[in-house]
Amino acid sequence: SSHFGSSRSIFQTRVIGFALRFPASMGAPAFANGGLQVRPMFLKAGPAASSPALPSSLGTPPPPGSRGAAAEAATASGSPLGVGSFLAAASATTVCLRARRRRNGKVGKMARGQAPCRTRCLAAPDTQRFREILKLTHLGGGAGDKALSVNLDDKFYGSFAEIGAGQEVSRTFLKAGAAAGTVARSISAYDMRMSDVSYGQAKRYVTSERVQQMLTTEFDEVEKCLREVRGPECRFFAFACTLAARAYKSNRECEGWIGVTYQAEAGQPRSTITLHVRMRDPTAQQQGEAIGVLGTNLIYLVHNTSDPYIITSYLLDGLEQNVDSNSGRLEIDSIDFSGPAFPEGSWDPRLMAMRMVQLRIANGVLLEPDAVSQKYRMAVPNNLLYKRPLVVERSRFTPVTCMHEEVMGACSRTLEQEADESTKRPLEILNMQIDDIIQPTESEGADQRLTTLKRVATSELKQDGMLDLAEMKHMFKDKLIEEEIDALFKGMGAGQLGSGEFGIRSLLGLDPQSVGSVSIDALFSLTQDGVLAEEFLDRFTMLEPLKYTVLLSSISQTHDLASYLQRYTNQKIVVAVGGGGFSIGRALFNPDSYKNGSAGGMLEGLGRLFSQGGTRVFTYPNITPEGQILPASIPDGDAQPLYEYLVRTGAIVPISSSYLSPEARNWKTNLQFRLGSTEVRELIAQGSAEWEMYMPPTVATIAKSQGWFGRLRNGETFTANVWQFLAGL
Repeated sequence: SSHFGSSRSIFQTRVIGFALRFPASMGAPAFANGGLQVRPMFLKAGPAASSPALPSSLGTPPPPGSRGAAAEAATASGSPLGVGSFLAAASATTVCLRARRRRNGKVGKMARGQAPCRTRCLAAPDTQRFREILKLTHLGGGAGDKALSVNLDDKFYGSFAEIGAGQEVSRTFLKAGAAAGTVARSISAYDMRMSDVSYGQAKRYVTSERVQQMLTTEFDEVEKCLREVRGPECRFFAFACTLAARAYKSNRECEGWIGVTYQAEAGQPRSTITLHVRMRDPTAQQQGEAIGVLGTNLIYLVHNTSDPYIITSYLLDGLEQNVDSNSGRLEIDSIDFSGPAFPEGSWDPRLMAMRMVQLRIANGVLLEPDAVSQKYRMAVPNNLLYKRPLVVERSRFTPVTCMHEEVMGACSRTLEQEADESTKRPLEILNMQIDDIIQPTESEGADQRLTTLKRVATSELKQDGMLDLAEMKHMFKDKLIEEEIDALFKGMGAGQLGSGEFGIRSLLGLDPQSVGSVSIDALFSLTQDGVLAEEFLDRFTMLEPLKYTVLLSSISQTHDLASYLQRYTNQKIVVAVGGGGFSIGRALFNPDSYKNGSAGGMLEGLGRLFSQGGTRVFTYPNITPEGQILPASIPDGDAQPLYEYLVRTGAIVPISSSYLSPEARNWKTNLQFRLGSTEVRELIAQGSAEWEMYMPPTVATIAKSQGWFGRLRNGETFTANVWQFLAGL
């Protein structure tokens, strides 16, 4: 054995040296039975497209138990079977033998084929969703541990197809041990022509359509080849990704598509999850490592649950903190669920978008109205914004007013008159800011959230998923004062307004029905009737009748918003300000607003906003209470010369009255444009009936049915500390 091990070590050393010098003329090598340890060297060392055209690991194994455990473990983990590594191989052998005994039903009372670590939770009931999270015992741990827990279930079996950023997902599973229990094959059709041979023709290769082609082909292949061998009780899956990672001699946008098609239950038709990801690491190797963690998380989660909110919440487990203090290594800006595991109504794209922004999975999520369903759905920025002129209006829209529509229309008309016939019509976007309700006191990673959840779950005395007021005060006395806990528990706003004027939904609180206890799921925003969810939906529902594209974000600085949009379009970008109290001074020339976002203060912020030349600010004129049209107010003091300079250079453009709507230009018809959100809220709080004339009629009707309206009418709201507490859970 010593002689064999020595030879193996020498051979492996030679292969490593060979891999770095592999000529393009030698064709497409096949690496089987653990050879994936060689393949990543091609994909990591440089421009892999010039070397292996179709490297694949055809690891379709014989029935579990018939393979050499030491060879399987060592080759999957990359450990050579040389003299100095025999003990490591023996240790790996022990792990695989234990896994085999588990699969053969020799551990406890477990039946043959039963997975020891598998805890399924299909569409968990809202009242018990937190318990399903706690069953995912590997959350907060490493990718290798998650991969091993999946590998130990030989009834979950599938294919890995990865193009771009290496093959780090399949590599993770092959290194974890017991990979024969999960990996049917691993393939990377790196060359475009070879990719077409495998998956069919494509106009573009880093697209949703391409990843769907890959998923369908891989799943069909596994089903066709292995169903008879693996039996009807085996759940098949296919994982695929097509990515544009950091190129050898390019500074392109690093983004791509990742997906998994799988059977949630044995014998069930396939379900699919696809997501669009943006990679922020500076090197291709680091990007590949991050994708390896993300892909492993995705497979681990779908192996154990089909709850879309749980899956989304923990996709970036282990990746939250890196690169810089403002963003993580990966950003997922769109996700979609389809198939029988996710029936109609099992997830709401609006709430999912809020959750993604809240948990810093994305800096922003685009939502667009679907012409068929009349509901909002997630949109991919790379597709929707590509080569489109943009007009963006920023606000919390509490509420949206006639002035918001008027400002948007005037800015679009001004931009359109500058364009030639070949330019697309500007896309109008409402940037809905929700930083006031989803901004935690500090960025909480998955492990911190899990720790808090476990502490709460172990403290509930009745073990019924509910907490009473005394338990809440005891557990969170270091986070909230007693009055804040009382308000959060009992709720804010009236169940019905005293006059019976409007039918208002129930109180905004954890115990709106006064049953004496609150759901842990609701406390942790795991249900659609949680406090954060209700407040957000109250606001978003008022925007829906207007059918604008909505950018949901916690981006607080205008220059950061411009940087976000400039990733996706090379056309003109207009930030609309003015009207309804949102003056140019408040929008750009308020030094205090730059304290937390720019080391160089206001000058740095303005420099970054206008540095690329593609972003400008259009200012809407003032409409006085008497209906007179006046020029937009300008900042005074030291900021005035800077403002005048930016106007002269065209960075700031005052809108001419000729681009206002006919109704707005005429003092006899512009009454509805004279007040903005702040003044309308004041009218509602005062009990005045005049507020309704300043809102679009369809919006006013919806506003009257919202709990938000009732709380505002009663002058009640949660403190900023309460919102920060909820957002951090």
